[in-house]
Amino acid sequence: MELGPRRYPIHVGCGILAETGRLMKERLPSTKCAIVSHADVMELHGGRLMEGIEEAGIEAHVVVVPPGEESKSWERAGWLHGALLDLKLDRASALLAFGGGVVGDLAGFVASTFMRGISLVQAPTPLLAQVDSGIGGKTAVNHARGKNLIGSFYQPRLVVVDPGLLETLPREERRSGLAEVVKYGVIADRELFELLEGAGEAAVDDAGTLEEIVSRCCAIKARFVEGDERDETGMRAALNLGHTLGHALEIQGKLSIRHGEAVAVGMLLAAEIAVRRGLMQRGEADRLKRLLKRLNLSTSITIGATDPVLEAMHRDKKAEAGTVRFVLPTGIGDAPVVEPISDAEVMAAIRDSVIDG
Repeated sequence: MELGPRRYPIHVGCGILAETGRLMKERLPSTKCAIVSHADVMELHGGRLMEGIEEAGIEAHVVVVPPGEESKSWERAGWLHGALLDLKLDRASALLAFGGGVVGDLAGFVASTFMRGISLVQAPTPLLAQVDSGIGGKTAVNHARGKNLIGSFYQPRLVVVDPGLLETLPREERRSGLAEVVKYGVIADRELFELLEGAGEAAVDDAGTLEEIVSRCCAIKARFVEGDERDETGMRAALNLGHTLGHALEIQGKLSIRHGEAVAVGMLLAAEIAVRRGLMQRGEADRLKRLLKRLNLSTSITIGATDPVLEAMHRDKKAEAGTVRFVLPTGIGDAPVVEPISDAEVMAAIRDSVIDG
């Protein structure tokens, strides 16, 4: 990631988790770190990680947080600050996020605020985090009124991505992560989109294909972040394709819907609006829908009442002056645009394109 004096490496490779300690030693001055993770992740992969860190001469402590979005809260962040104080971490210490988006966002936010900022290492484990949330420096916890409303921009010093870890991930979790991969294909990489069209859901079963997919997605994400680190020019907003409706569905569904499933439906809504505005050809939108179906991702959803969903979209961080703003695709592999959308236009598109029945 090229960000001037804050540049940092993103290492991608099957088996590279065991090298994390060596990579930390080369990159960081820290001789002490806390690993924030889930119990099941540590049980599956923690041995290799800890062994490498200890061999590098770094004192490591594990802090386990419960799984689920409930851990991405202000209360859990305060608890984690206290745990780091109990471990006597200081400004020279490091925090290593070892898990999915919840762990990465929570640990990143805490790293940015503990002692006014300590070194952060991201080691994402599920596909969704490996291709998206583990890279780019966005950290956050949720609020009762919306997702990711309290947070900071805080870049890691090092990112270690081991696609080999995906072998132990439940198939439905790997499939959910493919929604973010599809997003990258739509906004920036037609060849990646075509790779998924050819491989289908089997893309998550082949180690070589997965490593290529993860590497391509990391490179795309890095390019967008380098061009617009703090979401100020609109370039980075392209990464939010599908997330305006997606986040609203997650909040209204009390976060029970998988993120990838919500984003898949959100992309289809954005594509429908884009077609109606003349920004995207109907054939391209249909092609997106066919791919999502081929990957066994959601293409519609049951919504009891639409008003709460619309209200949640108005709390989206891209909303301005009371108007919902959508990332709208212009074609497969082409740069999207961000445009304000009226409530009536949003609701009409939802009713016609993504509601069951």
